[in-house]
Amino acid sequence: MQLLNRSRRFHSSDILPLFVLGTLGIQGLLLVMTLLNTARINHLAHRPVPSLVQLVDGHSISTEAVDPNQRTPEVIQQFVKTALGLMFTWNGQGQTTEPAAASAPADPGVPVNHGRITTASWQASFALKEDFRTAFLDQVAAITPPGIFSGSAQSVLTIETISTPKELQAGYWQVDMVANLLIFDPTHPQGLAVTFNKSLFVQAVEPAEDPLPETSTPLQKAVYRLRENGLEITEIRDLDIQQLAPNPS
Repeated sequence: MQLLNRSRRFHSSDILPLFVLGTLGIQGLLLVMTLLNTARINHLAHRPVPSLVQLVDGHSISTEAVDPNQRTPEVIQQFVKTALGLMFTWNGQGQTTEPAAASAPADPGVPVNHGRITTASWQASFALKEDFRTAFLDQVAAITPPGIFSGSAQSVLTIETISTPKELQAGYWQVDMVANLLIFDPTHPQGLAVTFNKSLFVQAVEPAEDPLPETSTPLQKAVYRLRENGLEITEIRDLDIQQLAPNPS
């Protein structure tokens, strides 16, 4: 009877083989899963990058994969042209929700620390880095003719050349621009040309997206359009024409 009871007694050593077998089974399962994930990652790594995107309106556009801080020369040049053109082309008209309207209300302007700038200049100023923006707007106010706000003066920025962006470091470029600011007023009906040769320093930033595209005002949409390329102007200096970068476009 004692022998029978001893044979039925359960020893802890009996668990060890079961534990080893269970562990091996789990490790085998993990190995299979790891191999499957490795195969999928390898497949994605060698998969061609999509170069065509279909838009919801049925149109297709070509795309190119670039580094997050990389921008093409064409994007940088167009950004500079748009920002500077908007900032220094004044017509004394305010913003309207109907761009095709025959006339727009007079522009009351936007007060800055030392003077007043046009609404278009204020709107374009969001292309500038924030710690540079305030000081530069004071300079814009200093050259804005008072007649702009009464409708008796207008201006146009005419860009003659804009250089191929020169990369100073990753995500940071210099663009040299030769232009003239033409001011038309009763004193100069034929136009007064002011030389506007500048070196602009541009850096890559996180692109801005309009969180409420369906309800944004025209001004808000314009600001987001300036920031959607993920660029901002950090500094504007007078250009030494003798050092103009080669290959102007």
